[in-house]
Formats: sequence, structure tokens, C-alpha cells
Amino acid sequence: MRRVRHRWSGFAAAIVASLCLLGQGTGAAADRVYVLSQTGAALSEIVEGADVASEAIALEKAPAAIAIAPDGGLAYVTHPDLSKVSVVDLVRKRVLRTIKSPGSPFGVAIARNGRLFVADWNGSHVSVVEADGGAAATTVQVGRAPAHILLTPDESLLFVANRESDSISVVRTADLTVVATVPVGRAPFAMALSPDAKRLYVGNVQSGTVSVIDTATFDVVGVWQSGAMPYGAAVMDDGSRVLVTNQQAGTVAVLSDQGAPPVHIKVGAYPEGVGIAADGARCYVANWFSDDVSVIDLATLKEVRRVKVPGGPRAIAVWRPEIGKRAR
Repeated sequence: MRRVRHRWSGFAAAIVASLCLLGQGTGAAADRVYVLSQTGAALSEIVEGADVASEAIALEKAPAAIAIAPDGGLAYVTHPDLSKVSVVDLVRKRVLRTIKSPGSPFGVAIARNGRLFVADWNGSHVSVVEADGGAAATTVQVGRAPAHILLTPDESLLFVANRESDSISVVRTADLTVVATVPVGRAPFAMALSPDAKRLYVGNVQSGTVSVIDTATFDVVGVWQSGAMPYGAAVMDDGSRVLVTNQQAGTVAVLSDQGAPPVHIKVGAYPEGVGIAADGARCYVANWFSDDVSVIDLATLKEVRRVKVPGGPRAIAVWRPEIGKRAR
């Protein structure tokens, strides 16, 4: 099946590979898994045991990345081709409104107080929209082609993957100052934090590597081989393993700094986003060219089923109840 590569994808078919984005829900007891489909312009929920995703929420064209608000009721979805962010009601399953975001909005993060961070793929900056919406957006200059962005759990730092600068910008959120720029491999894209937030793992698409960054010193303390075109990353709750999707290889690499050899799990075509269930038993992988999501048993490290979803799935977002309890 032919997939259209949009102008804002940069090179090597880059649009979105999701991190395991942790939001929170509205009182449900179990975690929720969402998949964002680019071609199908839809947001769907993966229901445990089902072979088909739930009824999709229709979006405007070419959605790129997603962040779930800490109160769990809303999702924020970027549209680089339309210069806007959709605000989606996850309870009523509809788009509430859109926020204008000049340029090519790509990576997105939302703070507990409603402060919104949006990376402009073509503008070399991150826009910051305050919760009350009363002031014009503030811009923070970063590297070229900022892709995914990631807040630390305490929201004191924002990490920005600068795909065309081969670096990570570290933004202090209190005063929106760039406090460090960390050189990494070629074309950094996906990022994931360890559970204690002491390590940042960065997938470098053109290097086929993962850079490991100490978040206290901002030093690169390790470089791991991952596979061809790493596009998504997630970390197990105990921090023992890092899951990295390799788009070109069609695999998920299971990596560890504990001396264990890497394991490569075959999944669908062009895997990108990856997220881990709250109980740590499963992970979910968005297969862009297969129009489905692979479910992997993390005990056996084998794919156990595929879930059919709207066309071109690229991002996975996992909501966990305990995050919501902390947010309240």
C-alpha cells in the first residue's frame, strides 16, 4: 500500500513515532491505550482482547502527535499541514475546538496546569501557550526540525529532539531558558525517560542507535545499537528494559544496560509508536504500513495478536490511572 509522505516529514518518511505518553483518565480503573492514525485521520482506543479498535474519533487531516491532559479528559493532537492543534474530548469522543499554531506543529506536551508546549517542525522553536489563553504564545528557540518533546514528571524540564541538528535541547520550564544542548546521533526523533527520570533514551533514526543521557549532568553516558531507523521508544516500569521500534527493520528491539543481549521481535510493517500497559504485561506497537497495532507479551517477548485500526497508525498514547491520582 502506498503511503503519502508529507512535506513536513523531513526525510526518510519521518512523521511521528510516539513515545509512551502518560496521561490520566476520568475515573476508570484500568489503563487506556489510544492509537493515532495519520492516513485515516482518526483517534481510536484499543480494547483488551478485541481484534478491532473501538469506534474512531474523526479528526482533520494528517494528525501527527498526541498528548493526553493530566486530568485525562482531553487529548491534544497536532496537524503540521494545517497549522493547528485539535483539542479532543475523550469522554464525549469528539473534537471540542482547535488552537492555531503557526508553522508546522509537531511534537506536543501538556502540563498539569494546562500549559501547552508545541514544537514547530519548520520553525526551529517550541511555542508555549499559557493555560488561561490570555497571552500570546511564547517561543523558545531550539535546534532545527524539532520533533518530539517530553516533560519530566515534575515538569521542571522539557526535552526537545532536534532532528536536523542532531541534538537534544533542554528547556527549563520555570523561565523557558535552554539550559543545555546535548549532541546525540544522526536525526534524533523518539525519546523516553526512565521511571526515576535519571536517564533519557533517544532514538537516532539515521544512526540506528539509542543515545543514553544522564539527566542530571546532560552527558551522553551510553550509545546502544538498536536496528534500522529507530522511531519509537518506551521504558519498562522497573527500568530494566527499553523498547525501541525499528521502522525499516519491522522489529521492536528490547535493550538493556544489564548485560543482556538485545532481542528483536518481528511486528508489522514500518512500526513507529510504542506504549506499555500499566501492568507491564504487554506493549502496543503502531504499524504504519500494516494499518494495525501489534500486541506483544513482555514475558515471552512474542507478538500475540494484531488489532485492526484506521489507516496509517503512527502514535500510541497510554493513560495510566496512577498518574491521574498524582495530578489531583
